[in-house]
Amino acid sequence: MAASEEEYNALTCVQLRAICKERGLVQKGVKKVIVDRLMKDDKASTPAAAPTPTQAVHSSPQKEDNEEEDIGIILGSPTKVLSSSSPVETPVKSPAPAASASSIDNNDQEFQDETHTCHLFEGRSKYLSPSGLHFIANHQYRPSEYTHLDNLLNPFWTYLTECLPLWLAPNMVTTLGGMHCALAYGVMWYYCPDFDTTPPDWVVMLAGYCAFAYYTLDCMDGKQARRTGSSSPLGQLFDHGFDCICTLFFVATFSSYLEIGGTHWYNMLQTSLQFAFFMAQWEEYHTLVLPHNAGKWCGVTEVNYASALGAICVSLIDREAFFQKSMEDTLAPLGLTGGVVKDMELRHFLLCGWGGMSLILMGLSLKRTLCHPRIAGEDMDASEIRFNRINALSKLASPFLLCVAAFIVPPEFIRTRYLSVVLGCALSLLTKKMIVFSMAKMPYAIIQTDIFPFIFAAIWIRYDTRLTKEGGDFVFGVLSIWYAYRLLRWVNVAINQICAKLGIYCFRLKKRDD
Repeated sequence: MAASEEEYNALTCVQLRAICKERGLVQKGVKKVIVDRLMKDDKASTPAAAPTPTQAVHSSPQKEDNEEEDIGIILGSPTKVLSSSSPVETPVKSPAPAASASSIDNNDQEFQDETHTCHLFEGRSKYLSPSGLHFIANHQYRPSEYTHLDNLLNPFWTYLTECLPLWLAPNMVTTLGGMHCALAYGVMWYYCPDFDTTPPDWVVMLAGYCAFAYYTLDCMDGKQARRTGSSSPLGQLFDHGFDCICTLFFVATFSSYLEIGGTHWYNMLQTSLQFAFFMAQWEEYHTLVLPHNAGKWCGVTEVNYASALGAICVSLIDREAFFQKSMEDTLAPLGLTGGVVKDMELRHFLLCGWGGMSLILMGLSLKRTLCHPRIAGEDMDASEIRFNRINALSKLASPFLLCVAAFIVPPEFIRTRYLSVVLGCALSLLTKKMIVFSMAKMPYAIIQTDIFPFIFAAIWIRYDTRLTKEGGDFVFGVLSIWYAYRLLRWVNVAINQICAKLGIYCFRLKKRDD
């Protein structure tokens, strides 16, 4: 029988959403919206067709227990929620355009935002679900506010974009920026394979130029998309996906002229940078807004251009003599003794400063996310807020375990380059999954199975005394190939599926005929 408005208001949001799920209604929204939705459904149906709140609340968990949900991931994209006896479904092609405004309005009842659902493990499925493709096709990017430097340089980026040919696809602009990073990374690898020797001056200067060119092109791709009328959700995936893997280039550049290879200082630099990048995507997953600045004066533009300028400047000095002198000698011209850090080398002091800044940024991200209305809204009761916060924090478990495993590996026992590639590709894979799950509004599993090869290898090398250094290098060399393959394969499949859904090509402006 239908319930009264008072009976609905007496229930929690979790219980109300369970009723919506039982009836096939949209579950998202504040409590008042959900109650109004249920009341309208009661009026539109017969009394027998509308279960009471008590019946629905008690029947919903039973239904969930009888259906094994299989959430799989392909490039961070989930598959459709299926029962264990159901075959995997692939998206069905439609003669109508994939992402039209009418399809958004007509299909809202069919697809649900599942970002707040909790799944412990990934499923076995290898396809994007119709629900995930629907939300990706209709995704709208929401950046945070721009800094003063962003506003100052915007005319410069616009001018450079106007110089590009109109036939050039925006994803190709992004790729050109990524190729700059790949070039500098390859040259740096040749001259400084394990970050323990200083590279030639021209190599460091090349890295500075490539960092400048990469970020400039990164700021131009979106403008080229609007200029050519080819903006699409694939552009965000492509842009942020390149940003994710290009963090390896910045880590390699800093580590090379600081010469911190073979030490835990290197692990600290790479894990802090990549984990902070993951947390930015994690925040967007929960709040729908991607943070790229901390106030009006500090953001990703300032950090990227400062990194480029810093690399160019240090290419002109004796880097070994400058960065490896003690803080006492560094502060002596200023009349300072250095205090408790007087015996610390300048490079280690700078890394401590970077670590402290990273912790502050991560703490701010935590605060914004856990206090956001989608996590802790005024209409939510204490139990729902607690569940949302624990669920949100649990999604940091897999990248956190990878970072911990990096410190388990003895730094003098494994070539730093191998460790860097394995850890970098593994964290990039998890981050790309988070990016796509955010766009697809699908559950991100707490335990990502891709973390296990790295963690098992780290524990093996740490505690197996029979393993030689050559054996450890071989293990991580194989893992480097494996994670690179997993990353590229995952990217390729996801891009093909999204292109098919949107009816576009990845590197061409022409629409697909199929």
